[in-house]
Amino acid sequence: MQDRYKIIIGGFVVAVIFVIVGVFLLGFANETLDVIAGLFGAPEWEIWFPPLPDYEVPGFEGNILTNFVVGIGFSALILVLTFLIGWLVTRRRAKG
Repeated sequence: MQDRYKIIIGGFVVAVIFVIVGVFLLGFANETLDVIAGLFGAPEWEIWFPPLPDYEVPGFEGNILTNFVVGIGFSALILVLTFLIGWLVTRRRAKG
């Protein structure tokens, strides 16, 4: 197996480990600023409406399996985009 494939597989394994830790250990943690704002009675208002509010799929809040699948999916998407951009940059440098 070529070294670049070992790096890709190793990077994805590390990403999966981070997703597992994030979903199973940190997924239920309260955000510190939310807790402090609640103590002071500060109202919550949205600056913008993200596609995944509170980092969860609407309708599947608290579902660990859904959070895990979304985490793996976005990790794979970022990995593919990163290598695509790298491929395009090296291709452009080779031509110029």
